[in-house]
Amino acid sequence: NGSETMTVRPRIPWDEVVVGNKLEPFTFDVTYSTLAKDVVGTRDLYRIHHDPPFAQENGAPNIFLNTMWYQGLIGRVVTEWGGYESFLRKMSIKINSHGCPGDTLRVGATVVGRERVEDRLLVALDLTIDNGRRADAVVSSVKVELV
Repeated sequence: NGSETMTVRPRIPWDEVVVGNKLEPFTFDVTYSTLAKDVVGTRDLYRIHHDPPFAQENGAPNIFLNTMWYQGLIGRVVTEWGGYESFLRKMSIKINSHGCPGDTLRVGATVVGRERVEDRLLVALDLTIDNGRRADAVVSSVKVELV
């Protein structure tokens, strides 16, 4: 009939959220196709993200992922852990090293806090992305509401 069904992952049970617990590591291979999708999907047409000679002339090792791409990756990791109906309430992000074609990004995350505010179940996570050249290529702190 042409309709698709999506399996919604149930949220992680509140009593299983323990400060200090680590989320299952996540890896992502960056390719030239990844960068093409990044540029088109975010409409970030700055040449440093799609023109290798321009990127290198400006001090980068190659074209590289933009901030919005990392925000999306972090959102994906967090909501796959918290359940697809979880809600990302807050995010900070710092990029220390570029993610370029040929890199394998390794995302690690740790539960650093949990609190019940009124009827909300909030979990704080610290995430780090290792790009193979720098263990803290990207660092992020998020607060997610479990629904």
